[in-house]
Amino acid sequence: MNDSRKMKVVRAFGVGLALGVLLHAMGWAQVPDPLAGVPASPTVAASAPDQLPAAPPVAATSEAAPVVKNCAPLTDSAMALDLKVATQMQSMAVADQIKSVEESIRLWTEASLQCEGKARDRARRNLSEDVKLLDKLSEQSNSGPQCESGHKDAASMQDLARQALSERRFMDAASLFRKAEDAWDIASERCIGTQQEVAHRRREQSSVDGHNAEYCAPVFELARDHTLKYRNVPGGMPREEKQDLAMGVETLWRDAINRCKGPVVDTAKTQAQNLARERGTPWGSRYPAGINPPKPIPVLTAAPMGALANGAPVAAAPAATGTMAGLTSVLSSIGAAVTSSVKSSVTSLTTSSVSLATPEALTSASAPKALPGQPIAQAPEFVVGTVRYLGSFTKDPQTGEFSGVGKLTWANGDTYDGALQAGQRHGKGMFVWVNGQSFDGQWHLDKPAPDKAVVKFANGNHYEGATVDGIPQGEGRMRYASGDSYEGQLQAGSPQGVGVYVWKNTQRYEGAWVQGRPEGRGKLRFANGNVYEGPVHQGAPHGEGRLAFPTGEVYTGQMVNGAPGGVGTFDWPNGDRYVGQWKAGKKHGQGVFTWKNGARWEGVYDQDVQAN
Repeated sequence: MNDSRKMKVVRAFGVGLALGVLLHAMGWAQVPDPLAGVPASPTVAASAPDQLPAAPPVAATSEAAPVVKNCAPLTDSAMALDLKVATQMQSMAVADQIKSVEESIRLWTEASLQCEGKARDRARRNLSEDVKLLDKLSEQSNSGPQCESGHKDAASMQDLARQALSERRFMDAASLFRKAEDAWDIASERCIGTQQEVAHRRREQSSVDGHNAEYCAPVFELARDHTLKYRNVPGGMPREEKQDLAMGVETLWRDAINRCKGPVVDTAKTQAQNLARERGTPWGSRYPAGINPPKPIPVLTAAPMGALANGAPVAAAPAATGTMAGLTSVLSSIGAAVTSSVKSSVTSLTTSSVSLATPEALTSASAPKALPGQPIAQAPEFVVGTVRYLGSFTKDPQTGEFSGVGKLTWANGDTYDGALQAGQRHGKGMFVWVNGQSFDGQWHLDKPAPDKAVVKFANGNHYEGATVDGIPQGEGRMRYASGDSYEGQLQAGSPQGVGVYVWKNTQRYEGAWVQGRPEGRGKLRFANGNVYEGPVHQGAPHGEGRLAFPTGEVYTGQMVNGAPGGVGTFDWPNGDRYVGQWKAGKKHGQGVFTWKNGARWEGVYDQDVQAN
């Protein structure tokens, strides 16, 4: 028997022995067991259900089972071989990997026989993993050296791309990822079976990574940097400035949502939703100071109809991107895009050229023909770039902009349902953000009109009333997710002016508000029935006022942080009266107490007790 055949026999016997050990441990009695005759461990001996022993105490579990003397050396040797293969897999030849794994299988097999308890379970688990690895390596070896070389080249290119990405050399990373994509494509052509599937998957991943490196990473990093700046703003920053700052950071994250692919999109969505929830006001597209909107992702598409009149090829028009740069940029760029209707018969495009198409091919088959210069009726449903239209729309042949009534859906999940005029939201319409926030009201030239509207916030708050730039401002009513409600004047989404706030526990305040807090004169009815009328500071009675109790007592005088303090008069319903000094709600200092029968005491009180 030659050496090659001997190796195959030894390999087959070793794998068979390993499989036998595993199947025996699993209790598959119908499979021939190479270890027949080896006595079964008492811990796995079969028992009838009614003969099972009682559960052993914790200290007597299999983890504490004794280990045979040769178990530890076998385990250490096998683990060292596994570590060698794992750390040197990229540089080690497949044939050398196979030899190492075969030796590791032999050692784990011996350990499965020599060890007991937890150590034996560990050996069997590693044995199973090495058997799987050997199958994979054998298949890779059968694919030939060209397959192995293709995998190594593609993996090396991918590593270089990741290194460039970690160094924030985004354009270099994008180029390298695309080269890695091609290298994995070559590898898939040279391999078979599992190795071919691996090459396919890594090719797809390289494609996503290349896109993200060029279009996603710059915006994502910018959003992350500005998020850190936002989190570190000084506490004294005015509310309006902080809201504008949060809105700018959210705009960057929304850009990332539409420019990224893969799991990173979920991260961007979470960041945008957190900012919206914290801010509590509708989002409007705006960028942080000094930041310009990113360039749209180029999309190859057919040329506009008018450009093909002389039959000469023209450059492809940029399609609408639907990015979070804001609806203004999205809708204004729709005119440069060509309808890609579901029923369109446009010739399919390749990445190397732009196919010419006739005007008939560029128009939906269901859309009626229009006279020159007249608006072109669109199909009930069509797509432009990443925006889907559903409704009754027409297209201006000169500007390419759409008008009509219907629903627009962006790739990130945002929707607009209402009137569109010349590519802008204009008239009655409802915009719903992917985080659940919505604005339902009048629009003017793509912006919320200063009119009454219904605004639902991502945090569950609900507002009906006047708005400015989509933010509650003026007279309106806010119902909070907590169960509280406010009706009155607002500014930048917060109570400001005069209004009534009712808490969930029935407490009620009617009066002046400043920056979301009771401030000025007002009337406060507590949940316990107490009623206060007078000045309020920082949300608490403070100043000269009147506090009436449901039991008939009345206090008139100075209040400090919600309790009698200073000089005041307290009248009991039976006719008793105290006039004097107070501190933290108690008689404290010089005062006069007069009883209803005319008796009188004058002196000093200390925490409600007569001191002299």
